[in-house]
Amino acid sequence: MSKQQLMDFIVAAKKDQSLRAKLKDAQPEEIIRVAEQAGFKFSEEIKGRFRNRWAGVYSCPQREDINEICPALCPPGFNSLAEYSQSTCSPDDKQEKYDFRSGVKYSS
Repeated sequence: MSKQQLMDFIVAAKKDQSLRAKLKDAQPEEIIRVAEQAGFKFSEEIKGRFRNRWAGVYSCPQREDINEICPALCPPGFNSLAEYSQSTCSPDDKQEKYDFRSGVKYSS
């Protein structure tokens, strides 16, 4: 996973009000497009996480930052991406539910 690109994106979005404004109501594909236009090159795995709204992700420290800068990414009925992603995992999961390396969309 290209975590450095994700971390750089988070830092930039927190500092740049213009970028943050574009992300506020953005849905997954738009977030990816905005990030690319801003010069970030996400791996297919990172794109898959956005496309799936972090569904099936057992643990990801950056998830809270993404929830903050991309609030529309959280599905209706959930308070946060953490709450949503954990609802898509079973208590027995110790790793991510899906293989995000392909960038495939798993959830609706």
